[in-house]
Amino acid sequence: MKKFSIMIIVLFPLLLFSQERDHPIDVHFYPHALSPQDFLQDGPYGKKLDIQEDTFFIWVDLFPGLFFAHKTAYIMISKGNIRIERGNWWPVLNGKMILHNEHENYALVSPFELSLISANGFIDEKINIHVYPHELTSQDRLADGPAEQLFRIDDNCLLVWVDLLPEAFFAHPTAYLLISRKRIRAEHGNWWPILNGKRILYGEQNKTGIISPFKVTQTAYFPVGLEKKN
Repeated sequence: MKKFSIMIIVLFPLLLFSQERDHPIDVHFYPHALSPQDFLQDGPYGKKLDIQEDTFFIWVDLFPGLFFAHKTAYIMISKGNIRIERGNWWPVLNGKMILHNEHENYALVSPFELSLISANGFIDEKINIHVYPHELTSQDRLADGPAEQLFRIDDNCLLVWVDLLPEAFFAHPTAYLLISRKRIRAEHGNWWPILNGKRILYGEQNKTGIISPFKVTQTAYFPVGLEKKN
């Protein structure tokens, strides 16, 4: 398996307007895998976001309802890495605006299976992207496996757990995305998530429909940023 990395492209403070601080953020899931042939950019005239391999795409609207430039974030999950990039607009895919101002148009099926097709047309590998269907709060305790590190939760957030070797029953590379208004961060893992002493997501038999966008509320006034744990 090739090396997996978590990469934060831009670290940035996103200062909030006081009138917006009580509003939820919208986390949008694009329901189809992106390929290197797709052209994704931030707004109709913004920067291009490179797609180098099959990718699952999440767009976070930090100020839903605004129709002018405002702070957004792009999360791109692939076999090789997880990228979190700053945005100022809505996503434009192959010349067409997507996700912005969409309200519960569909449900994402979790886990989302991102299959990697080999040169001979067969599925070579896959990763599973799980979205926990409930908002986490600062009262929750989230750990990587039964005896591993705890992840600090400062504000209400959405958990996205990426299983990079879905067939493995032992320690293997995983990743945790914690998405809140305060910050968006990606963490390395080696196990399945343990929430309040109970294993979640890994090995669940029934798939879950996650309404897009998923709304994440806020408990306090904070600046927003992107963070990687060292």
